[in-house]
Amino acid sequence: MTSAADTLIETLYAQGLQSHGQGDVNGAMGAYEQVLQQAPRHFGALYHVGIAAFQVGNYEMAAGFFRSALAVQPDDAAAHSNLGNALKELQQLDEALHSYERALALNGGDADTHFNRGGVLLALQRYADAVHSYDQALAIHADDEQAWSNRAVALKQLGQHEPALHSAARALALNPGNPGTHSVCGDILAAMARLGAAEQHYRRALELVPDDPHAHYQLGNLFLLGARYADALACYSNALKLKPQPALVIELRRGLIDAYGKFGRQQLDQGKPAEAAQLFDALLKIDDSDVETWQSHALALHEAGRNEAALASMERALTIAPEDGRYHLARGVILHAMQRHDEAQHSFEQAVRLAPRLAEAHASLGRLQARAGEFDRALKHYKQAIALDPACALAHWNLALVYLRRGDYKQGWPEYEWRWKTDSLAASIRQRAFAQPAWTGREPLAGKTILLHAEQGLGDAIQFSRYAPLLAQRGATVVLEVQSALAGLMATLAGVARVVHKGEPLPPFDYHLPLLSAPLAFDTRLDTVPSPSPYLAADPAKVAQWEAPLGPRRKLRVGLAWRGAAHHQNDQSRSMPLAALARLCTDQYEFVSLQKEVRADEQALLDTLPVRQVAGNLHDFTDTAALCAALDVVISVDTSVAHLAGALGRPVWVLLQTPSEWRWLEQRSDSPWYASATLYRQPRDGDWDAVIDAVATALGGLAAHAG
Repeated sequence: MTSAADTLIETLYAQGLQSHGQGDVNGAMGAYEQVLQQAPRHFGALYHVGIAAFQVGNYEMAAGFFRSALAVQPDDAAAHSNLGNALKELQQLDEALHSYERALALNGGDADTHFNRGGVLLALQRYADAVHSYDQALAIHADDEQAWSNRAVALKQLGQHEPALHSAARALALNPGNPGTHSVCGDILAAMARLGAAEQHYRRALELVPDDPHAHYQLGNLFLLGARYADALACYSNALKLKPQPALVIELRRGLIDAYGKFGRQQLDQGKPAEAAQLFDALLKIDDSDVETWQSHALALHEAGRNEAALASMERALTIAPEDGRYHLARGVILHAMQRHDEAQHSFEQAVRLAPRLAEAHASLGRLQARAGEFDRALKHYKQAIALDPACALAHWNLALVYLRRGDYKQGWPEYEWRWKTDSLAASIRQRAFAQPAWTGREPLAGKTILLHAEQGLGDAIQFSRYAPLLAQRGATVVLEVQSALAGLMATLAGVARVVHKGEPLPPFDYHLPLLSAPLAFDTRLDTVPSPSPYLAADPAKVAQWEAPLGPRRKLRVGLAWRGAAHHQNDQSRSMPLAALARLCTDQYEFVSLQKEVRADEQALLDTLPVRQVAGNLHDFTDTAALCAALDVVISVDTSVAHLAGALGRPVWVLLQTPSEWRWLEQRSDSPWYASATLYRQPRDGDWDAVIDAVATALGGLAAHAG
């Protein structure tokens, strides 16, 4: 017979079930609690309190009540399954899996339990088992679109992309408006490198749920994969604006760091250092702990010409990794560009000490030693660099300069060909890509046309154009391509059939030869330098035109050039300040400026000196050549004017810094390249006074002889 207490308990339990079914969880919980006060082991009340707790997100409480219910009825499959659900939410995955397996042992036909077990197996990265679980669920309920979608995820993780895509397509056929499944399709297609199709699915997911930060994140990942870095950054930023969960914020931060870094390196590779620097700036605001980012930031700033800021970034890198030789090397490169040579040399020495097998460190240290005139030490480091890395272009190039300055042309000219591969020369020297082969000196030229083309500065073009007649002597038709300023002058060069202005269309030709490769092609040695004197000529009519403005010759007429082109990468190592030359300029001689351009900060001083200024009449090198022909002597630093005077056979005194450029050799006061040249060398670096003293004495002697 049922007691009144039992009747009350069942009544309260029925009220709880009714409230629960109507969505009144609080009312249901109150009724279940009254039941449990009367009957603490009431299975139904324990079970349904667990269900209610799960529904309100109190998974710990839910798990506790499911366990209590199972203590009463240990073989209840539904209770085991729901305990698994609560444990899954608590991230107690192994325990959840055990509960699902117990439930399925009791009731293997429950599709939901198979489905939920698959979710736990996915989380445990047991993808093959997960696929099996979803297959079991779908065998019972073939129209479960989420099971098809999750199955696709597991197959994608197994690398089974085609079956995964088929499974995702089944899910979309059941529910085309599921944004999660569109994202799954995007993931699979991205893994298959079908980026366009993947993008369509990600965009469809965002059309369905525009405020889903995870969909923005996934689209950003796709763009990152496709090197569309600006688009990736936009997607990640959009996701962050939507206030995602902390775990996704961490992933978005990683994505931003990756995208900023790759975008910055891409901009550097494309020759956009200023843009790259801005991207690395943004990256460092997110994460300033990565030493490689600081170095990349420094490199971008350096290439953008912001060396002070670049140095500051390298200093930050070195605070993170003070014992890494690569960063000392990078610091030295920046300091070298800033003309802080002593500090740069110290950095290179540190790089060699810390990374003795770093070829570029040896090459860079050797370059500064050569600058200081320590050529034997420099050679040692160049050769060490090449031993470590036979393709180290910087070492080969600088080794060439030492050989050439010592007159060892046999070893020097082959090494000089490494100029094309030297990064530091990339801005000024670019190897031309012609369909026609380069002439090496071995191919017959009779009946052939050869393009002889300028590759470096104006002075280089003048100096090495002397090889054109030698090509003509071998039977070639010589086309000479030079800068427009030289074209008129080069028309006076023997053996040239046609002069082409650089940038103009080229006529047909069979071979080509860069001007500074001509010495190698002709196997030039110190005693076989072709030095016809002169090999260029001034226009007699233009020479006559200078006579009127110059007037009668009453004194020794002296031309002056103290600076080369400001854009030349080595200009400060060959030019001299006008102030150093000023004390030479007295009324004892008639001085004429051969400078076509005068720096603004020197113009005021020039105006006070007894120097005739004729820059307005120097339109191209035919004008300068005619003026040189009207002078008694040309005094010039190592610039195109010195080469012009030498090629014209005019007396030219070349003022050289120490150490001087390779073409003037070492110690000598004469040059095998120009018979009319006299070289005046600094006795020590920076000592222009001694040079001017020697020139003043020589001018006095020349004037006395002329008188």
